[in-house]
Amino acid sequence: MKNIYKQLDKLKMDTDLQPMDVSKLEKARIKQNVLRNKKKTHMPKIASAAVAVVAASFITFGVAFPTLAAKLPIVGNLFESFVDDKSYVFEKFADHASDIGATKESNGISVTVTDAVYDGENITIAYTMISDQDLGERPILEGKLHAEEFGDAYEHFGFAPKEMGKKISDTEYAGLLVYGLVDGPKPEEIHVTWDGSRIINLDNVNNNHSGDWSFQFNLNALESTSVNFANSNITSEAVGIQVNLQKITETPVSTTIYLSELVDLPTVSMEESEWRGAQIEYDITDDLGNEYNAIHYVDIGHSTDFKGRMSNPRITTTQFHPEATTIYVTPIINVYKMMNSEGNLELIKEPYSIEPLLIPLTE
Repeated sequence: MKNIYKQLDKLKMDTDLQPMDVSKLEKARIKQNVLRNKKKTHMPKIASAAVAVVAASFITFGVAFPTLAAKLPIVGNLFESFVDDKSYVFEKFADHASDIGATKESNGISVTVTDAVYDGENITIAYTMISDQDLGERPILEGKLHAEEFGDAYEHFGFAPKEMGKKISDTEYAGLLVYGLVDGPKPEEIHVTWDGSRIINLDNVNNNHSGDWSFQFNLNALESTSVNFANSNITSEAVGIQVNLQKITETPVSTTIYLSELVDLPTVSMEESEWRGAQIEYDITDDLGNEYNAIHYVDIGHSTDFKGRMSNPRITTTQFHPEATTIYVTPIINVYKMMNSEGNLELIKEPYSIEPLLIPLTE
């Protein structure tokens, strides 16, 4: 302890310190790093006290020299930046994420891949973007993702990307890529290459910036368990509609529900000669009254172009509440017609729900 104080005494710092605003992103990251270190490290109280003094000196150093502090790399968890999004399913991700910490700069934009999670169902990548340019309110890094273990299985189909972006401050942005492995191999270990080539604003695709942000990293799959429900007759039916439960896969960070859908469009839309389409969305709740966010992969959907074809969607949500005994998956039916030759759609009736699928969580 004395040695630490001697080192602190040698520092020439302005003692007239003033509070400085810290961005929400930095606060979330510092908080997550502290929590992560608490879970991984067990130190004697004396050692913990010493670390606390060093941490305090580092914070003071950052306040005294804000220019230098601003240049330090931002570290930590970005998942909480999207907690207010209806697709936020990332409560457990930080506890199981692999630290990547790789940064690439191109055309004045610095992109850092901070964390990644591979649970065998999805590859989820968290990253930051820092730039003096205005990237918009919801910028994302667009590019091709590949792993050598996939071969060409996901070259053109079989995957489902979900992208999320958010402006944190005038120069900071957070991004998430959820790359769903829908129909193809799911190896235990993957060597990932993510070639980012363009940053676009999801609110205005004309606001885009080309560049070269390429990353390589390795990930190991988390443990998972799957239960086959194909012969369980857990179903929801209405006139012209049938939805069946096929499988549920659980990992330490998520639950993925596999479904099958059949829709008789002429019956549902009450129209046989004109183009019609239907899409089924889902609400997920449990017998305790909890509501669950979800990322929904719709597959091919239903339209007069694919008359009679079965669609196989899947829903990724969080882990279910440990005291819940039944999950309710409620289909919500949306029926569309074509507005014009440009392919714009409009609802022909109000969305309506049908009876939920009742999924038991206990035997």
